Amino acid sequence: MMLKYIVIALVGLGIYIGVTYKDEIEDVMDARSFEEVHDAYEDAADKADDAADELSDKWKELTK
Repeated sequence: MMLKYIVIALVGLGIYIGVTYKDEIEDVMDARSFEEVHDAYEDAADKADDAADELSDKWKELTK
């Protein structure tokens, strides 16, 4: 019986914390900066692939 009240109190506390500190939690969990880093990594990888393809094509031309 007491366990039910403890669970209800913990859920209520979690809701209170979530509502009160919503903005701070979103700032900490901000995924936009991770997305920007991931996009920059993908761009760099694409440029490296393009450069490797270009060098490969030039190598094939020189070895003909």
